[in-house]
Amino acid sequence: MSFSTFSLKQDGAVLRVTLSNPPVNLMNLQMTEELFQLSGRLFVDQEIKVVIIDSADPDFFIAHFDVEDLVKSASDPSKASKYPDINALQSLALSWQALPQVTIAKVAGRCRGAGLEFILGLSMRFAREDTKFCAPEASGGFLACGGGTTRVALAAGPARALEFLLSARDFSGVEAERYGLINRSLPASELDAYVDDLAQRIANRSVEVVAMHRDVFKQAYSPMVEPLFAAFAAENEGLRKAMAGKEFAEGIEAILALKQERDYELDLPATIARFPRSQQ
Repeated sequence: MSFSTFSLKQDGAVLRVTLSNPPVNLMNLQMTEELFQLSGRLFVDQEIKVVIIDSADPDFFIAHFDVEDLVKSASDPSKASKYPDINALQSLALSWQALPQVTIAKVAGRCRGAGLEFILGLSMRFAREDTKFCAPEASGGFLACGGGTTRVALAAGPARALEFLLSARDFSGVEAERYGLINRSLPASELDAYVDDLAQRIANRSVEVVAMHRDVFKQAYSPMVEPLFAAFAAENEGLRKAMAGKEFAEGIEAILALKQERDYELDLPATIARFPRSQQ
């Protein structure tokens, strides 16, 4: 099985998924579909125990969701979710969360929007200290609706979640660790070695031992299932309300005018802040 938005490299029981969707590693409909396909393969793959997800672009882990594809999916009924209470990005993170493997994000560069929402569904997250995490949606007139608003609140608590989500600024890896969004941040020179060592340690565990731990976690968090889906439904309702308003339309139009080019994406919060006031 081959993919166009990422490459695979297997080393024993460890599979490395390297995201590569130039020019800025946007998550788009194609990447979403391919990540679903890979999760389906992993569900039945008994050889893989650990999956590491990293990026071929040192500046961008995932920039955000492709705004052109967002508009396309909103205007094309065939691209919309069949279920009004859960959308494709929420479902994608849930599918990876349910995998029997331990999944690890190794993040360098910028991880914003849908990229952050996706990795919050993985088992673990590690980053460089200078990595930039951001939920830019509020500055565009809507909310992180791929599970991000819900998952950030669960990880960071409501006070820090509101700070993170409504400020729409870049948070460093050090700040993300402090807020509980990632396991830990490390110096650039130490990240690879730490994640590789951890992955090998986990790969040395039997499938049965990993499953024992997961079963305990499932029981501990089972009361959260209904509230989680209720929160996802609220995200979708928030998006529908935003899409009906002028602020969202003007924000999307302004972003599309910049063509999601690399120079603008490097400091996306500053780019959006330069939009005329009426567009925010």
